[in-house]
This record gives sequence, C-alpha cells and structure tokens, in this order.
Amino acid sequence: MSRILITGGAGFIGSQLGNYLNNRGHEVLLLDDLSFGTKDNLEIDGKTFGQFILDDIRNPNFIEYLEGVDVVFHFAAIAPLPVNQVEPYRSYSINVAGWVNVLEACRRVKTPKIILASTSAIYENNIVYPFKEEDDVSPYMTYCLSKKHAEDLALSFSKLYNMDITRLRFFNVYGPHHDFRRKSPPLIAYIIKCMMTNDIPILHSDGKQERDYVYVDDVCRMCKIAMENPLSRNESFNVSSNSVISMNQIYDEIAALFNNANKPIFRDPKLLWDKYQELELGYSINLEYIAKETNKYSIGSNEKSERLLGWKPEVNFKDGIRNTVEHAIKTGL
Repeated sequence: MSRILITGGAGFIGSQLGNYLNNRGHEVLLLDDLSFGTKDNLEIDGKTFGQFILDDIRNPNFIEYLEGVDVVFHFAAIAPLPVNQVEPYRSYSINVAGWVNVLEACRRVKTPKIILASTSAIYENNIVYPFKEEDDVSPYMTYCLSKKHAEDLALSFSKLYNMDITRLRFFNVYGPHHDFRRKSPPLIAYIIKCMMTNDIPILHSDGKQERDYVYVDDVCRMCKIAMENPLSRNESFNVSSNSVISMNQIYDEIAALFNNANKPIFRDPKLLWDKYQELELGYSINLEYIAKETNKYSIGSNEKSERLLGWKPEVNFKDGIRNTVEHAIKTGL
C-alpha cells in the first residue's frame, strides 16, 4: 500500500479522497492550514482517518513532510472565484507560488507520482462544446488564470525533470460534506442550506443556465485510478459527467426532497458578487463578466478519461442529490 500526502486535506474533496484511500488500506497524510478546510471534514460517520498536519504549503520546510511519500495529491488552493478576484496577491501566493513550493520539494526527494487538482474553470472563455483536454484556453479571471498557470508549471516540471505529474480538471463536484460555511457557498450547498434554515434562496439570472456536475465518489474513484494507472502519466483529464443539468432542475430536485413548495427569488446576474464591495473600489470590475460567468454553459467531454483510464461516472444526479440532502439532514449544518 502507498503512503499518500493530500494537501488541502481538510477541504471537501481532499477529505473525501483521504477517507476513500484510507478505507482501502493506504497510509494517508492530510495537510491543511484550515483557511477554508475544517477539522469537521476529518471525521466521517463518527470515525477519524489519516494523520492531520496543520501547516501551509508555502512553508520553506515543506519537504520534511515528503519522507517516504509515494503519491502527492495537491488540492490546496483558494477556490471561491470572488475571493481570488478580491485578493489576487494571496491567490497567486497560494495557488501558484505554493504549488511551486510543493513541486520543487517533490523534485528534490523524487516523489514518484504527483496529481494536481485543476478545474473546468480554465475553460472560462471557451465556446466549443463539450470542452476537451486539447482545447486552447485563455481565461481572464484570477482563479481561472492561477489554475492555468499551475497546469503550466506542472508541464514545465514534467518536461524539464521527467517528473510524473497528472492534471485532473474537476467540473462541478458535489456530494456529502459539501461546504455550507463559505461566504459564497457552491450552488447545491447554498440551496440545501436555505432549505434547512427555511430561507428562500436568492438565485441569479433565470435558472436556465446549465453546467456539468459530477458526484464526489466518482471523483475519488478517478483519483485512485489516476494514481495507479501508468497511462495517466503527464496527461490532463476532464473529470466530468459529459452531461448538463440546469439551475432550475437542481432547485426542483432539492426542493422535492424537502417537500418545499417555495420558489426561489431570481435577480440580475450582475449582482452575483455584490457582497464583495472591494471590487467596486478604484477601477470597478466589469459587471458584464460577472453576468457572463453566472450564465456560463459548461460541459466536459470525458471520452479521454474513459478511453485511457476506463473511468466514467457511475452515480446519476438524482441519486447523488438524494445522498447529499440525506447527509445534510442527518448531520445538520
């Protein structure tokens, strides 16, 4: 069995992956500075798992954590788009410079396998569907750019040092333990939270926008395959369902599980980030881009993932949402 280090290990996906690999006999180290992750994520079904390390990926002594490590999964990052936009220096310090620190440490100790958690957000301005791994990308938003540059660095180290670095582009991941606590929670977590607190969700645009969603268990299975299959070496893969579901469909599915007949309130998509007043200081952000991001259509081809690695999602959206809602009701907010 492998000794595995997961950066961002107390986050939603990192912790779920840690539990998944721990249950399959691997030794798991979970490193997180708890800026966005929470220790609550490190207890699942009443049991703790792995070894938790409280630290920052930018620590100059990060290399000390790599002793005997066979695989590094790099999830540590600032993920919320508006937070990255408000704090671009911090964004690049963690998402790019922090990643370089991890890469260089891995280079020095010859870590056999590294897997970078990337994102469908790098396809921000692409308009040919479904998105494919070989498509050119040219994002503008800070988060999207930072993840593109992280991928560029992965390619650089793999080419210059012959390191094995796989890039996984996650689309919209959801499931139990989804983050309800963020200032701007992901859509599914936000709707469930509103249902549980008897608040009427405030959504943006008309609810017809469609995106690609993938269940967290399928994501964990893909991570394990990428870790073990030599055909993943230095490749990028979409971790996507190759299908879309609309905001209205998501709302209706969740509302039905709560027996809630209320309808959401819709408002101007330009107001999506209105809580972040810092974006109005000096040169204010172009609100047309906020509206564009709100209404973005997103679907990823998983043909390459299936062809090379034999992976495709197994959990359909209806079952995934039911599992997510049932867990939220069981555990509370």
